[in-house]
Amino acid sequence: MEQAATEQQLHGGGRRRLVPRGAGVRRLAPSAESSAVQVPYSSRTQWYVVLLLTLAATLSFIDRQILNVMIGPIKRDLGGLTDTEISLIIGLAFSLVYTLATVPLARMADRANRRNIIAAGIFAWSLATALAGKADSFRNLFLARMGVGIGEATLGPASTSLLADYFDNARLPLAYGIVGAAPFIGTGLANIVGGPLIDWLEARPNFTLPLFGELYSWQMVLVCVGLPGILLAAVMFSIAEPVRRGALKDPAAGFPLREVWRFVASRGKYLTYHFIAYLCLSIQGFAFLTWVVEFFVRKHQWTKTEIGLTYGFIALVVGVIGSVWAGFYAGRLIGRGGGDAPMRVTLWGTLVLGPVAVVLPLLDSGMAAAVMLVPITFTMAMPPGLSNAALQAIAPNQMRGQLIALYLICVSFLSYLFAPLIIGVMNDYVFGREDAIDLSLATLAVLNYSIAALCLALSLKPLRIALAKIQSQ
Repeated sequence: MEQAATEQQLHGGGRRRLVPRGAGVRRLAPSAESSAVQVPYSSRTQWYVVLLLTLAATLSFIDRQILNVMIGPIKRDLGGLTDTEISLIIGLAFSLVYTLATVPLARMADRANRRNIIAAGIFAWSLATALAGKADSFRNLFLARMGVGIGEATLGPASTSLLADYFDNARLPLAYGIVGAAPFIGTGLANIVGGPLIDWLEARPNFTLPLFGELYSWQMVLVCVGLPGILLAAVMFSIAEPVRRGALKDPAAGFPLREVWRFVASRGKYLTYHFIAYLCLSIQGFAFLTWVVEFFVRKHQWTKTEIGLTYGFIALVVGVIGSVWAGFYAGRLIGRGGGDAPMRVTLWGTLVLGPVAVVLPLLDSGMAAAVMLVPITFTMAMPPGLSNAALQAIAPNQMRGQLIALYLICVSFLSYLFAPLIIGVMNDYVFGREDAIDLSLATLAVLNYSIAALCLALSLKPLRIALAKIQSQ
């Protein structure tokens, strides 16, 4: 009998979706499923969801990082800001509200329609980015960045949990790897488009737009990158809210906070190593992405167009390959029974990344430094998706969003806050000069990658214990 004749209906976000009979939802105890569990969605549906979430994450990162290619013009047009002040706009303004909003939004993601939460968040951060184009002072740009943080706090917990219900455990790392490539797609596009666009706009008179008035070059860029997200928010309604696998009987019930903390405490050794390792990786990674353009401008006298196009294409190609390959390879290892593969692959990448990241800023040749961007970008792209894969593997369904929220608070908040700020403070107050950015980046790399490698190695055994616990429930 044809498959179409043997389909049953599932409800997702108020819309009906057809899935094969026999692939119905198992009301499991709150535990992670093995890689053998089948999911009731076609490959076309699964990869369409991955595509939309990758686009959302890419826009998120572009809106978050676009200021990095415009540091010079912003400092000039807002009255001569210091490196520390621009770091506060890039880091603190975003991360403060991002963190405060993460937990309540994650609890919503563990109970409510995740697709709708994501769509609302995309609309909010895109509008805030566009409105940042009207900012004419440090305070106003700071407030606009806070608005971006509120909107983007929806994406991490909701999208991570949503993908875990679309994919089985063996294919999930690849899905996370593709979505995890978004920072490098976003960085690539921001540099390829942003750098040359800034140089082009800088050579022309200011533009005037209806409702916005006369705009500086960087203000015009913010308006242009913010508005497309409003369209993507509408497109998100073309996917369904998946049925929660391994969910509690009452989908709206979720876990109370005391249960979440009890779970975290019972896996405390692994989560401590995981969070410290990824905090160090994230601080160094975001510091590098924030300051790489200025590094080449200040030390090697490259134009924003030259470094924008160079690093943009490297990030767009090599970063995507690194993230997708890491997810694919970790998934193969998981399929062969290597449950600790996400952290093991991250460790291997870090052992390569650390020495290269120390050497690059100290090179006297701009071309040699540009060549070194290739291995740095490949290995920097490996960890993000693998972190999500490891955390989702040890968590019950309706605790996934809250566990990711805890990760975002402990890792993303601190990295967003300190990554741009540390380099600015080291330039201003430790070395006392802007062109010491090379020494700041190299010093930070030694500290962060040494700690990260140690914690990743120590995390492997606790991770295997945590996986055994969740599989035995």
